[in-house]
Amino acid sequence: MLPITILYGVGIWLLAGLVNNGWWFQFLCFFASVYAMIHLNNINLMIRIYSRSVSAAYILLSCIAVWLFPSINGAVIQLGSVLILLLLFSCYQDHETRGRTFYVFLIASTISLLEPRYLLFVPIFWLLMATTVYSLCFRTFLASLIGLITPYWLYAGWLLFNNIKNPGMALSFTSRFTDIQWAIDYGALTRQQIAYLALLIVMFLVGTIHFWLNSYMDKIRVRQIYTSLIMLTLYTLVLLAVQPQMFDVLIIMLTIAISPIIAHFVSLTHTRLSNLFFMVLMAVILLLTGMNLWIS
Repeated sequence: MLPITILYGVGIWLLAGLVNNGWWFQFLCFFASVYAMIHLNNINLMIRIYSRSVSAAYILLSCIAVWLFPSINGAVIQLGSVLILLLLFSCYQDHETRGRTFYVFLIASTISLLEPRYLLFVPIFWLLMATTVYSLCFRTFLASLIGLITPYWLYAGWLLFNNIKNPGMALSFTSRFTDIQWAIDYGALTRQQIAYLALLIVMFLVGTIHFWLNSYMDKIRVRQIYTSLIMLTLYTLVLLAVQPQMFDVLIIMLTIAISPIIAHFVSLTHTRLSNLFFMVLMAVILLLTGMNLWIS
C-alpha cells in the first residue's frame, strides 16, 4: 500500500509541475516529512496491527493541497512540524529529555522567523508536555525557553555583524511581529481551501469518535499520543477560526495531526458501513486532488 501511495504522490507532484517549475527543494522537504511520519508511526506503534496507513494517509491528504507545492516556507513548515511532533512524542514520561525539548522549540522558533504567527503553537506544545506527554518539569521548561531564544539571538547577531555601523538593525526583525494583521478575514479563503478543510473536519470527527469508543484496546502511550493529536487539532481549529489568514500554515498542522487519526479508523474498522465510508472518502480525496490540479 505505501509504495503505491508514494508513487501516487510522485505522480501528483509531476502533474502539478515539479519539473517545469523546479520545485525540487519543496519536493525533498515533502518526502523528508513522509519519512519522518513513517518513523513516527514505527517508533510509537500508533496502529496496533502492522499498517503503513499513517504515512499513506499523510501522502494522500498532503497531495490535495496542490496550491502549497510552490511555497518554500510551506515546505519548511511542513517538515519542521512533523519533526516537532516526532521529537515531542519521544519525550513521553521522561523528564531527562532536555536536549530533545530544546530541539522541539528550536525548530518552532526557527519556523517563526519565516512565519511569526507559528509561535502561537508554543502554548499547546507546553500544554501537551504537561498533560499528555508528561515531560514538563523545570529543566525541560528552561530548555524550551533556551530553544525559543536561540534562533533570534543568532539572527540578531548575524544582523549586527552585517550592520556594524547601525546597531539598531540587530532588532529589525521584530517589526515582523508588529506588522501582523490580527483582523479576521474569512473572505481570504478560496473554495478549494474550504472544501479541503471540510474534508479534514469530517475525518477528524469520524476518527475521533472511533478512537474514543475503542481506545481501551490501545496501549496507554498510544492513547496519550492520539489524545495529544486531538488536542492539537482542536487548538488549531480555534486558531483557524480567529486567524483565517493563517490558513496555509494551519492546514499543514491539521493535515499532520489528522492523518494518524483517520488512519487509526481506516485500519481498525471493517464493517460494511466503514468500508462504504472508506470508498466515499477515497473518491472525495481523488476528486479534490484532481480539481486542485486543474485549477492550478
